[in-house]
Amino acid sequence: MAQSEKPYLYLVLMLVAVYAYSVVARMLYGPLGLTGELDIYVFNKWLLVLLLGGVVFGLRLHRAAGLVPGANWRTLPLYWPMALMAGLVWAGADGLPSAEVLMKATIFCVAVGISEEVMFRGLVFHWFRGRSVRSVIVISATSFAFIHLAVGLSSTLPVEVIVGQAFLAFALGLIFAAARARDVSVLIPILVHAGLDIAVVAAQGSVSETLDNEAADASGLVVIATIVLAWGLWLLWRSGGAEHRAHSDEQPRDTHATRA
Repeated sequence: MAQSEKPYLYLVLMLVAVYAYSVVARMLYGPLGLTGELDIYVFNKWLLVLLLGGVVFGLRLHRAAGLVPGANWRTLPLYWPMALMAGLVWAGADGLPSAEVLMKATIFCVAVGISEEVMFRGLVFHWFRGRSVRSVIVISATSFAFIHLAVGLSSTLPVEVIVGQAFLAFALGLIFAAARARDVSVLIPILVHAGLDIAVVAAQGSVSETLDNEAADASGLVVIATIVLAWGLWLLWRSGGAEHRAHSDEQPRDTHATRA
């Protein structure tokens, strides 16, 4: 399959669009009467899912972006650091979340999983098809970290927390991308991503509590990110330099999956 002619242009346009969306979405909270934190995040992320879905399905990119059945469940063990992170968060939790918090956290985090995986492990993999698997993994992880850094810098969070989040996003991005390179579908990345975020947000009770705890223990965030990064780099090294091919209507569904 031929490479996308302008992959970096598409990637930059997507990053700019996501950043612009984050700025505009914040302007809508007041007029819409959204005051509850989780209500705000649910609105923000599900509106993004709807807009992204409109673009992906409107341009008939859903298959190329990995929105297909046939997930490779053998990739699940590659995500073990996510289980470690969730366990550490719950070990320090004060108690079980209320049913309302759990419900809203689930709705919010599912939207996060869908939107971010379709963009960074779906569209990015499609645009950069034909490059080596390692290069696609690095591009995916780097762009994933960059958007977290850019959006974070537009907030009021401490800089050290924003940088720590971006570092963690890069490390997690390596794992998600390395696992995605062995799969034809983004289903498992979406489920794992959503599950990790649900565990973290529900354990803390809210997004702001999660961020406050990160600010109070920025060093702990870096330690966890370093462990995750080590595993991500190992997966990157094992991924090899074979050409990556994205799914399309013109080729069999599982011919592009890469095995380590």
